[in-house]
Amino acid sequence: MLDLKFLAEQFIQSRPQSFGSNFPGDDPAIQAISVTSGNRTDREKSLLAWLHGYKVLRSFKPEISQRIAAQIITFAASREQMTLNQNKDLIVREFGRLEELIHQVVPLNQKSRKPREITSLTSKALWCCYPGDIPILDDYAERALQVISRICNLAPAPDQPRFAAFIDVWFQVYQEITPVIDQSCLNGFTYKIRVLDWLLWYLGKPSFDIRKS
Repeated sequence: MLDLKFLAEQFIQSRPQSFGSNFPGDDPAIQAISVTSGNRTDREKSLLAWLHGYKVLRSFKPEISQRIAAQIITFAASREQMTLNQNKDLIVREFGRLEELIHQVVPLNQKSRKPREITSLTSKALWCCYPGDIPILDDYAERALQVISRICNLAPAPDQPRFAAFIDVWFQVYQEITPVIDQSCLNGFTYKIRVLDWLLWYLGKPSFDIRKS
């Protein structure tokens, strides 16, 4: 059985420089969402720069990406609360609302004429709106979480969409390692939820570590 607490503890201890401050670009993206008094064009540019950094807009033309950013900011302005209290049902609900808004400005897949897959994009956009609550889904993290779920005998409830299944298992793992995160020295690192995000991304990245001489 994989010791998740030990794994998280070793990961944090081996990267003290990584948890000394928030990840580059996070704060400007969050401010673009939250500081409504700012210039709308500048806010969209900051958000787009962050999304481009995660490569979730590569398949979209610039004008479509611009519309996506506008929809995300519009969604953020409609929030009824500033936190979802890491509640899965609320997260899934807000994810669905945002996904629908983004789909409104994203063209259908040219070949299938079906809506495009925007789960990763939506999860990242939603994180900017609720940075203390939302796990970020990407292929690396999902791959790692699937392996952990098999080793640790964790499973999502059946018949859930991709994002709901992901966060179901994600929060099972997060609950297990939260004591380690709480006890760690994360100087200047605001969003504890991202510790597991980065751990999963690291484990799921398709490469070998380079041994240092």
